[in-house]
Amino acid sequence: MARELRDAAEQPHTMPKLASLVRNIERWESGEVTRIREEYRLLYARAMNMTEHELFDPDDTPAPPPEAREGDVQAIRAMLTGFMLSDRQFGGERIRQQAAAYLGQVIEPRLRGHAPDALRRDLFAISTEYVMRLAAMHLDTDRIKDALGLLGRAAGLANESGDISLTAWVLSRRGEHEMHRAALCANSTQRRAHLEQALAYTEGAVGVARAAPPISRAFLTTKQALACSMTGDRAKTQRTLGKVWDAYDQAGSTNEPDWMGAYHWGHLRHEEAHCYVNLGMGRDAANAVEEALSVRTAARPRVFSLGLLAIARAQTLEVDEACTTAHQMITLAGQISSRRVTVRLVEVLEALKPYQNQPAVADVREAATPVLEGSPA
Repeated sequence: MARELRDAAEQPHTMPKLASLVRNIERWESGEVTRIREEYRLLYARAMNMTEHELFDPDDTPAPPPEAREGDVQAIRAMLTGFMLSDRQFGGERIRQQAAAYLGQVIEPRLRGHAPDALRRDLFAISTEYVMRLAAMHLDTDRIKDALGLLGRAAGLANESGDISLTAWVLSRRGEHEMHRAALCANSTQRRAHLEQALAYTEGAVGVARAAPPISRAFLTTKQALACSMTGDRAKTQRTLGKVWDAYDQAGSTNEPDWMGAYHWGHLRHEEAHCYVNLGMGRDAANAVEEALSVRTAARPRVFSLGLLAIARAQTLEVDEACTTAHQMITLAGQISSRRVTVRLVEVLEALKPYQNQPAVADVREAATPVLEGSPA
C-alpha cells in the first residue's frame, strides 16, 4: 500500500520514505490515528480508483441532493469572492483546501438537485467560474495534474450553462496552463510542444469568443497574443494585440458576464506588457506595465506586474532601476505562497544574470533566496 501511495503522488520523490509510510498505514488501519490528512486521502482515492467519499465517508442510504434555491447563486458568488480576495493576498495550501471542501460539500450537491432551467443555467455558470478559480489555486500550489482535471470539469459545467464566453474562458485557461508548463521546461523540444498546445487552445478560445461581449473578447485575445509572443513571432503578436484594443474600444455596447468583473483595463495592459517582455521590447513593456500598476492594487496582481517591470528595465539596461523594482517584488512575494510568483521571480533573476557582478544585483539574489527556498515547489 505504501508503494501504491507513492506511485499515486504527482512528485513521488517528495513523499516520505516507504518505511515511514508503512508506519503511518499501520497506525491508520489499527485505529491508533483516526484522522487521515487530506493529501493522503487523495492518494488513497487515486490508488484505489475510487472517490474520497466512497473510501472514507461511506453511506448506504445517501441523502437526496438539496433543492436549489434562488439565493444559492448569490451565496456561492459571495464565497467565491472571499476565497479570491484571500488567494490574491496570501495564496497557499490552506485556502485551496477550504475552497475545494466548499466545492464538494456545497456546490456539487446543488448541481445534482432539481432546479428550474434559468436557475440551473445560473448555477452551472457560477460553478464553472468557481472551478476555474480553484484550478488556478491548484496550479499555484504546484498541483498541475489536479488543476488540469478541474479544467476538464469546468468545460462540462460551461457547456451546461450555455454561456459561450465561459467555454472560451476554459479553453483560454487551458492554454495558460500549457504556457506555464513551457516556462518550466528546460528541454527545447518539450517547450515547443507545450507552446503549440497553448497556441491551439488560445486560438480556439478566440474563435469561440467571436460572439462574446467586447471586454471578454479582448481579455481572451490577450492569451492568444501571449502564446504568440512566447514563440518569438513579433508580427503576429502585435496584430493580435491590435485586435485586443479593437475589441476594447467597443466596451459598453453590451453587458459583460459576471466573471469578467475581476479583469479590466489594467489587466489588459499587464498582459500586453508581458508580450513585450517575451519579445525583448523592454521600453514598450515598461510603459505598459507602469500604467497597469497604477490600477493593480491587490498583492498577487501587483507582484506579477512588478516582476515584468524589473525585467523590462533590465532589457533597457536600467540595471539599478531594475534592482529597485525587484526588491519591491520580493517584499510582496515573501507574503504570498504561489508557484507562479516563484516562476516570475526566477525570470527576474535570469534577466539580471548578465549583470550578476554588480553589487545591486548580488543584493537582489540574496534577498530572493529565502522566497525561493520557501516556494511551494
